[in-house]
Amino acid sequence: MIPFTHVEAKPSLILPIVLAASVFSIPSPATAAFDPPPDRGAPAGTAGGGSRSVGQNCLQDPQSLESFIALSPQNFVGLTASEQPELWVYVPPTVAKTLEFSLFDDQQNGVYQANIAVPHAGLVKLPLPETVKLEPQKFYYWTAALACDTTHRTDDWVVGSWVKYQPIDPSLQQALARSNPLQKVDLYIQAGFWYEALHQLTELQKVQPSSPDLEAQWVILMQSAGLSLDPTHLSALP
Repeated sequence: MIPFTHVEAKPSLILPIVLAASVFSIPSPATAAFDPPPDRGAPAGTAGGGSRSVGQNCLQDPQSLESFIALSPQNFVGLTASEQPELWVYVPPTVAKTLEFSLFDDQQNGVYQANIAVPHAGLVKLPLPETVKLEPQKFYYWTAALACDTTHRTDDWVVGSWVKYQPIDPSLQQALARSNPLQKVDLYIQAGFWYEALHQLTELQKVQPSSPDLEAQWVILMQSAGLSLDPTHLSALP
């Protein structure tokens, strides 16, 4: 494996550490569900992340049913039109103070890793630095790990998923140019550019807070990925 590019992220976002080898494994390729990229079936993801029993140790309320969730498709590879896509997770109320963000290529080589201080429960963005850019048409696997017990890293609560950088083709670019902001979200979803749809919604939220139209589109986006996450989390973006 190549060495990680490892940095301390700014506290205003969130902070990651060394990922235990026993925790991470690349899923084997599987046939995609929903609207997969047209070129091939997609490797399966682990976006839900809520079934790990160790998660109970991370929750402030051990009886809570909330999950740690990677905002990404569960049954197909989400495309991105950006070489530096925005990646998000939902963090439930947790006792963990540190979140570890890691990026791997499709050969399990470490590309990037950072430690992020968990500032709050809710939606948290995992930023890539200027020095890390995805290569076109390549699959990458990203993970986020809540360090519930820093002395036993195998107890980390880990979620992750696949992403592929694919430039937008001219026909989709033309359709996007003719569309209003919410219509663009639909176009991105239909074309498999899930991360662009999510980015579009979070950007709209900044100028249209608490919009019922945005909340309705959020539900559609989450359902398209096989996720269940209340739209109130969109209106509570930091």
